[in-house]
Amino acid sequence: MSLDADSKNGQGKTIRQQIFSWLCDREMTAKDLSKVVKIPEKEVAIHLKHIGKSAAAKGKTLEVHPFECLSCGYLFKERKRFTRPGRCPECKDTHVESPVFRIL
Repeated sequence: MSLDADSKNGQGKTIRQQIFSWLCDREMTAKDLSKVVKIPEKEVAIHLKHIGKSAAAKGKTLEVHPFECLSCGYLFKERKRFTRPGRCPECKDTHVESPVFRIL
């Protein structure tokens, strides 16, 4: 499955419209989204906050599978921010898997 943003999202769409479109079609991480819309990964987190509100206004939901510590398996279920945590509160390791986003 190719992730070519130009073929998927026509010219003239805003970054948020492009991200919204991608997330309606498939699950993606912030890193995946940053590649297809050609913006830094930290910027994706800023857009996701607004996309969640836009999705709700359209009767949809921005589903977020939580961050997970790859060392001990701790799930960051209560985390509301879209940015990656620095370390796990349980084992203090910094090896944390990115969440997956999807609009349903």
